[in-house]
Amino acid sequence: MDILYNLIMATFRQTTPILLAATGGVYSDRSGLANITLEASMIMGAFFAVYGSYTYGSSAVGILFGLIAGVVTGVLFALICLYMGGNNVVVGISFNLIAWGLTTFLLLAIYGTTGSFVSRKIVSMPKYTVPVLSGLPVIGGLFKSQTIVAYFSVLFVVITWFILFRTKEGMKIRACGENPQAAAAVGYDVRKIQFLCSVITSTACGLAGAHLSLGLVTLFAEKMTAGKGFIALAVVTFGGGSLWKVMAISGLFGLADAVSVVLKRYDYPSFLIQMIPYLASLLGLAVSLKKNSSAVGIAASGKPYTKFVQQR
Repeated sequence: MDILYNLIMATFRQTTPILLAATGGVYSDRSGLANITLEASMIMGAFFAVYGSYTYGSSAVGILFGLIAGVVTGVLFALICLYMGGNNVVVGISFNLIAWGLTTFLLLAIYGTTGSFVSRKIVSMPKYTVPVLSGLPVIGGLFKSQTIVAYFSVLFVVITWFILFRTKEGMKIRACGENPQAAAAVGYDVRKIQFLCSVITSTACGLAGAHLSLGLVTLFAEKMTAGKGFIALAVVTFGGGSLWKVMAISGLFGLADAVSVVLKRYDYPSFLIQMIPYLASLLGLAVSLKKNSSAVGIAASGKPYTKFVQQR
């Protein structure tokens, strides 16, 4: 029973960064602009969260720095794609590669080290335990020693669902994704909406990165995201725009990560353990493609919106 309790507790912790990034990704997906910089925003958020926490001695400041890093990444991506004619796929891949290299360079330039940076001056996120609920059998692990960001990740799903499906602003976002030309014809500023959604996506990923470096551990390591941004992008695809599916699938990937952590204690080969989340991704993708082979996706196809100008 204790093993299952601890596994659920670890699953929630491992699910949090994926769920945050994937839920944020739904905004871009629904707006019609595919933002694939989730990995870049996450690694930048992880680095600058540690920088803020180490420099100012506060995990709250670290979280703020992680959020700002996500905002900057999202703004730059949206500006290049929406206002400078950049291809979102090329720009997104470039951002992911640049972020890996930039954080490695900053690690050496600021802290004079490579690989990882660990210090007692880095303040981790405080952990909270919910009385009574944490004592429940099995599921009590969901309410024991979790960060406020972990609890917020679930609330973020509910907030996002309400915004997208119960507000006028959400209707505008979905309209831009389904038919941007028609949305523009009725007066919606499609590029502005896609811009804001891109920033929301990257901001959520920045928070996810902060949780990685200050919540799960208390350090920064090169490429510590380990592809979680790409996994979150896959979750958005698997979810097909449904936030409840996104939550469930994120939980499955979190479980895969948690199982890999548990298996390390039993000296299984490390390369087999590291394969678990990615094998889960491939399996999920295969199932998703089979079920949705005839489904109709977002009409905008993830491409940046460009105004149609009639020639006279």
